[in-house]
Amino acid sequence: MLVDVFESSEEAGEREKERPGEGNTEQLLSEDPGLWPDKLTAQQRETLVCRLASERVDLTKVAPKDKEGKAFPDYLQYVKSANMREKIRRDWLIHSDSAKALFCIPCLLFSHEQTRPSKSALNSKDGLKLSDIKWQKMYRKFPEHEKHTPHKQCYVKWKSLQHSLLVATGVDGHLQKQLQTEAEKHTKILERLLDVTLHLASRNLAFRGKTSNLDDVHNGNFLGTLELLAHYDPFIHEHLEKVKQKKKGSRLTHYLSPDTQNEFIELCGKRVLSTILKEREDAIYYSVICDSTPDISHTEQNVILVRYVHQDKEDRGVWKIVERFIEFKDFHKKTGQEISEMIIEALQSNGIPLQECRGQGYDNGANMSGKVKGVQAQILKANPLATFSPCATHTLNLVGVHAAESCPEVATFFGSVNRLYNLFSASPERWAILKEKTGCSLHRLSDTRWSARIAAVRVVAAHLPSILEALECVLATCSLTSEAKSEANGLINYFKTFDAIVLLTVWVKILQCIDNRNVILQAGDISLDVEAANIKALQEEMQALRNRWDSLLAEATLVAHAMDVPDHFRSEERRKRKRKCMPDEMRQEDATTEDSVKNAFRNNIFFVAMDSIISALSARFQTTANICETFAPILKLSDMTEAQIKTTCRALAKIYHMDLSQEFENEVLHFCTIYDATFPKNLSSLELLNAIWEMQLQSIFGEICIALRIFCTLPITVAGGERAFSKLKLVKNYLRSTMGQDRLNSLAILSIESQLAKQLDFTDLISDFANKKTRQWAFTGM
Repeated sequence: MLVDVFESSEEAGEREKERPGEGNTEQLLSEDPGLWPDKLTAQQRETLVCRLASERVDLTKVAPKDKEGKAFPDYLQYVKSANMREKIRRDWLIHSDSAKALFCIPCLLFSHEQTRPSKSALNSKDGLKLSDIKWQKMYRKFPEHEKHTPHKQCYVKWKSLQHSLLVATGVDGHLQKQLQTEAEKHTKILERLLDVTLHLASRNLAFRGKTSNLDDVHNGNFLGTLELLAHYDPFIHEHLEKVKQKKKGSRLTHYLSPDTQNEFIELCGKRVLSTILKEREDAIYYSVICDSTPDISHTEQNVILVRYVHQDKEDRGVWKIVERFIEFKDFHKKTGQEISEMIIEALQSNGIPLQECRGQGYDNGANMSGKVKGVQAQILKANPLATFSPCATHTLNLVGVHAAESCPEVATFFGSVNRLYNLFSASPERWAILKEKTGCSLHRLSDTRWSARIAAVRVVAAHLPSILEALECVLATCSLTSEAKSEANGLINYFKTFDAIVLLTVWVKILQCIDNRNVILQAGDISLDVEAANIKALQEEMQALRNRWDSLLAEATLVAHAMDVPDHFRSEERRKRKRKCMPDEMRQEDATTEDSVKNAFRNNIFFVAMDSIISALSARFQTTANICETFAPILKLSDMTEAQIKTTCRALAKIYHMDLSQEFENEVLHFCTIYDATFPKNLSSLELLNAIWEMQLQSIFGEICIALRIFCTLPITVAGGERAFSKLKLVKNYLRSTMGQDRLNSLAILSIESQLAKQLDFTDLISDFANKKTRQWAFTGM
């Protein structure tokens, strides 16, 4: 039997009024009377009565002093008997920390039902303000309020409801027991529905299908997963059976409709986001990261991330660098001024103060990183402490791109590698021949993803003889156009030259070194000193590789001999030009000797490419070096003299005058005296921060810890944004291209921050949702 779980328009309208989303004060209900809404619902009143039934805090400990500065006297908490020997506590009296006032619980809860309610300040919206009274006057005021008839009536209603809810006697008690039983059952059902929601969202799966019928294979992943669980879970099985047996026109809150799915997604997304914002607030200092890309519906999606140093209480209080997703913004404008305004507005809407921003990271586009009109310049005008750090991976990619274009021979080499892929990928028949001959696949080049170059070149270098054999097989067996034949012959002729083999040998090593560093830099938990160390190591590797020309040439010669390729460069095969000698001139050896050709290849191709890489690494990462130099007092402590330490400490404290004081210099000088004997050498900034906390020295080196946290906050790359775009393509694909922005953000944060979502406790959310829905449950239909 197929059962449609979509509700009628009337049911949907009623459910919309009961939605726990916007305007649901019950989820935010506090025991503080100063935060209660003006009008309490019956369920909210019952919830408060149950919560306030427990023993409350002693008012002498929480109530502030009166206008004379006197503490709350203990005698005001009690009513004494006529013989002054017995006393009863005034359980109706409660203190509001938010309003800094006293309130009467029963009057606040029930006076709205009275025609002539109490006019006491204890029953007012603002309460009895403690800053305006003297305690000695309350000795007469409290008894007057207690003897007032409206207070007595409210007090009786309060205690009667409390008794019926807690002791469960009478009609109210039996009803409450029934509601509690149903709430517990629904809580267990909602726990399973929540787990299914998190499971689907974390794996970027669609929720709905073509139909909304149970026992239909096309009803989507959400209903399909529940049907699978029903085979093993009695609660889900019983619940689905009730939905199937529901009579037409009867009302049953089953939680399976698309509206409820959206509620779960929205509530879970908001819970994860609020956790991230609370972490960021505790961390204080943060950096903002922004990048953009068009989605499947041609909407420009701008991702906003924050990077901060978080102390993980669950992991022994270890400090960790985290980059958290905030939201996708639908924003198509491209100027630096407009994008900066969008970023500031996004931060403000999430309650993130711009003045606590200490860094910003974007790609190397002129509108983002421009020093005059770029986004980083606009943000710096609003907050001069928001240091801009260029994206290391984009910068490293530009180093490689320019090196690949440094001379025509290198450009021809990479063009030939890409043409090789294009030739085979243009036909399934040719691709099958390639797979048969080599057992692997070729890869295309990319100017934006430099890692694609090492993947493409590595395959060609490792399987060059097999690739040439596949090309010859394609020429012999496939029906090719004249252009394809010419292309295949040209590729065979090129890759059978000694020039191509030498370039393959050289560039495989260059690209592998760059890719190794790229992988490290893309990690979201490293700091700028790690970036600087890796770039320096890469420069040294490139310099060492430049000095290994002879060994690289020897390696290429061995490969050429194994392939029966002559080990001389193509320039040697060109026609030799003979210069006419003068009558008195002796004829010399031909200028185009083998050694001179090798030297020409080395000087004009190999050295040009290597020098381009080495010089670009130094020039393009100068900003990173400058930032590390600014933080030298905490990064290069053991390599500096006392005078240098003082100078750099004063400069750093002057820059971060809002975070560091003059005491910073004294802390660093003291820290220098114990550093070598206390801490291991070559610690990164994050490792040093954790070492200080592990030894519990943060109380005397507090400003050093602040400087370390600010430094670790500065961004390295925008790789976190690129990873968010990967999730975007999975969440909003061509089948879900009409998805709204709010739903997209909720699903995206559950997917991107899935590990954080798994650690959160949604018990209170489920409990409030279940209690709310239980009130409207049709008991006769259960």
